[in-house]
Amino acid sequence: MKKYFSLIQRTVTGKSFRHRTKKRRPKRPPSILQSVAPILVLMGLIALNVTLLGSDTLSGANQLSLILAAGVAAALALYNGTRWNELMQGVLHTLNSSMPAILILFMIGMLSGAWMLSGVIPAMIHYGLNILRPEFFLPATVVISAVISVSTGSSWSTIATVGVALIGIGKALGFGEAVVAGAIISGAYFGDKVSPLSDTTNLAAATTDTPLFTHIGYMLYTTVPSILLTLLFFTGITFFSGSSGHPAGVEEVQRAIGTTYRITPWLFAVPVLVLVLIARKTAPIPALLLGSLAGIVFALLFQQPLISGLAGTEHVSAGRLYALLTRSLYGNLEIVTGNAAVDSLFATRGMAGMMNTVWLIVTAMVFGGIMEAGHFLERLTGAIVRRVRRTGALVTTTASTCILFNLTTADQYMSIVIPGRMFRQAYRRQGLKPEVLSRTLEDSATVTSVLIPWNSCGATQAGVLGVATLAYLPFTFFCYVSPLMSILFAWFHIRIRRLPQGESALEAKES
Repeated sequence: MKKYFSLIQRTVTGKSFRHRTKKRRPKRPPSILQSVAPILVLMGLIALNVTLLGSDTLSGANQLSLILAAGVAAALALYNGTRWNELMQGVLHTLNSSMPAILILFMIGMLSGAWMLSGVIPAMIHYGLNILRPEFFLPATVVISAVISVSTGSSWSTIATVGVALIGIGKALGFGEAVVAGAIISGAYFGDKVSPLSDTTNLAAATTDTPLFTHIGYMLYTTVPSILLTLLFFTGITFFSGSSGHPAGVEEVQRAIGTTYRITPWLFAVPVLVLVLIARKTAPIPALLLGSLAGIVFALLFQQPLISGLAGTEHVSAGRLYALLTRSLYGNLEIVTGNAAVDSLFATRGMAGMMNTVWLIVTAMVFGGIMEAGHFLERLTGAIVRRVRRTGALVTTTASTCILFNLTTADQYMSIVIPGRMFRQAYRRQGLKPEVLSRTLEDSATVTSVLIPWNSCGATQAGVLGVATLAYLPFTFFCYVSPLMSILFAWFHIRIRRLPQGESALEAKES
């Protein structure tokens, strides 16, 4: 009996399994083919999902694809001698790094429900329809999103607040949701790149040992032309689309909002509070939470008729009021205005609406953790770096590697930190100053993360704006002009800063 108990104990603790694995196969590095295989499996499954399921891929198909691709990577890693507990440590490490993003998602879900019930987002749409005309709406959307993102340093907060309102305004003016989402994201990620308050801006500078304002100033050489081209593209779309905005339709939307909500400029105190908190470097999670609670307070102050209508009685009991207010934060909230387009816009799902996105991020982190713990990513990038000789080729390789990490790790921060560490010595050996590397990281890793459906950024913005990643992708001009601009500058040696010759020669000698 003791023998059986001991066997069960060894099996549960994993000692017996680890002992047999270690004894059976020594650890060895993966081959290039093994490193590429999980990525090819993932991309093939994602392509199949998009072809067969269309916009419904985020409901579980992409999550399943990530798990299956992670299974392929785990099998190959175990075959190479990596222990199971090492793979699990890699997964736990990436999941731990994603927890702030997941918490922010829940806060954004709460905020959207509270701001819809309080009338904050409807007020933004109502007043915005008076200011933003169809003739300049798309370029103005880029500028508004950029200004707020520069001020706050957060593309996520910008998109979750002003971006949601701009989607509604654009829809009322006759523009497609995908093109409006592209304009919002383009402006927001411009601000995310150049704001000294941005976490990615600080991260890219710190990873490459570049002074922050040196990094920002040098990055403007590629970022300003990129945003100007973006504005030109959206001006052309506005001109050739010929959207008139149908003033009668705009008036109908405003009438539906005005009869359902009490619209007053005082409602703007809530988003101003959030923007001030973020500008004062308050962490996003408490800032968004306070914004949600402020929204609930303003709902009680200004929207009593709406609350009574949703509760189905003129005199709302304390219990029913509590149930309604909390449901607006965590669950479905359907506000009927009598206008079908406005009704669909004002339907929110609170924290529950973020669950598909959270599910996607978790499975993406599992895949990224196993790919890193199995040394597949290290093998791929190491093989690439050894073949690079020229400045243009080095910058192109760096940008491509950042995009590869966005695809495989599904995490924006890993796509900055890991390539930044990998390429530091390569840039010094070629006599390039560290700001050349930091600019390349921002021009590629930061902006392309939002273009990938299973990346935490792409999944988040699709969930917040209610527009599929692949739908808005063709219109996020800034996000793919930026890496192309960085590569173009490198190949034509435009504004490429070099180390003093003696310093680069010493580095080459030491290496």
